[in-house]
Amino acid sequence: MNNEKEARLDEFFDMFDSVEDDIADLISDENEAPLEIGGYECLIIAFSNLSQYCKSAGIPLKQIEDQYNELKKSQAQENFGAFADYSDLDENNEIVNFCKNLERIEESLSALEKRSEKSGESFDEWACVLIMYSYLRNYCEKEKVDFAMMQEEILRLHKEMEKDKNLN
Repeated sequence: MNNEKEARLDEFFDMFDSVEDDIADLISDENEAPLEIGGYECLIIAFSNLSQYCKSAGIPLKQIEDQYNELKKSQAQENFGAFADYSDLDENNEIVNFCKNLERIEESLSALEKRSEKSGESFDEWACVLIMYSYLRNYCEKEKVDFAMMQEEILRLHKEMEKDKNLN
């Protein structure tokens, strides 16, 4: 059982690393023409990878959304600050800002893992997905991204990818 849990966590962290890699590849100087992308495109990459991961891991993203909303509601009086500190963001560089958000996610995951080792509480892919989802959703709010519209765009992308996969 422990090996299965570790394998699922490894898959989560591989997915998380692929978000960073995908963004780095898109903006790399090694490309013939590096793409001009911003925070919105980074969000699409992150949420797309997260939703694909959830689908393959059997984690209902709707339940993560519900849990996020309950957490946010329960902490409304307490300033939900852990997922919403944007004091060091650079208003001129969306990519840097998004990467700082990814760093915050990594720091939170690391802190949860350390706390779990000491306390015995669960450190599993569900908690990791909730943390990542929470940071990304709060980033959407900060950047005033229409979350529902972005999710529709990701769904269209996934359908196109599935269609392309079936053609090959």
